[in-house]
Amino acid sequence: MNPRTLATRLLLLWLLLAGAATAAQRTALVLGVFPYFSPEQLATLYRPLADHLETRLGRPVRLVSAPDFATFKRRTAAGRYDILVTAPHLGRIAERRNGYRWLALTRNRSEAVFVSRRDSGIHTLGDLRGRRLALPPPLAIVHQMALETLERLGMEPQHDLRLLPRKSHDQALYAVIQGDADAAAFGLPTWRRYRAPEKRALVVIGRSASIPGFAILAHPRLGEPLLERLREALFAFPDTAEGRHFFDATALEGVRPVTHADRALLDHYLARIRAAREAGDP
Repeated sequence: MNPRTLATRLLLLWLLLAGAATAAQRTALVLGVFPYFSPEQLATLYRPLADHLETRLGRPVRLVSAPDFATFKRRTAAGRYDILVTAPHLGRIAERRNGYRWLALTRNRSEAVFVSRRDSGIHTLGDLRGRRLALPPPLAIVHQMALETLERLGMEPQHDLRLLPRKSHDQALYAVIQGDADAAAFGLPTWRRYRAPEKRALVVIGRSASIPGFAILAHPRLGEPLLERLREALFAFPDTAEGRHFFDATALEGVRPVTHADRALLDHYLARIRAAREAGDP
């Protein structure tokens, strides 16, 4: 092979590799947000985060969710999302079962907030016996936190109350507003963010113990260099104007690293979810 032919082939190979690298940089990253609000609400809330990542990484970020918690979990397991913003226990599952890598936890603590209508005659958790309680789905960690809180008061939630699982936290809230439930339990961010006039008709009657905020993870296929760039972008986000607006709107308060204590607490609630499934609880 003469030197000119070799040079030509090397140039073509370099152009091919450079083109592939450029195409990879332009390929959209899929940011999956678990469906704790409606798709329209999530699109509005999380667009600033997606825009920030696009700017910092130099590639598009496509924002998606799922119709319900179970579908989101299945899609996570199937690797449909490059980046996850999810309930902390679902993040722990993604780490243990699917190899997702932790990027951060949000700084807020969450808890199950119990509310009833002011005119319902329900003033304490003890007043819930025999009543209808709306909850997020059993897969939601707040569902298990709420049940554990009632159990510590000596109740058997499956027998002492009528449990009404809903598809999301906000649907559990709306159930009590609309009179379809006597009370509801849902995550603290949902309560903080809800600012409609109807909130004045509700009263908090109890709270559970707290858990870490939302989990943010990435699929291992992204590779360590990109994972580190994602971490840097996330930890820089709270110091931007868009980040301050985002954390105010979502009540998530910023980001922090995950700890061993976080993982242990999440494993406790995962064991509860597993036991409920084995017992055939709805």
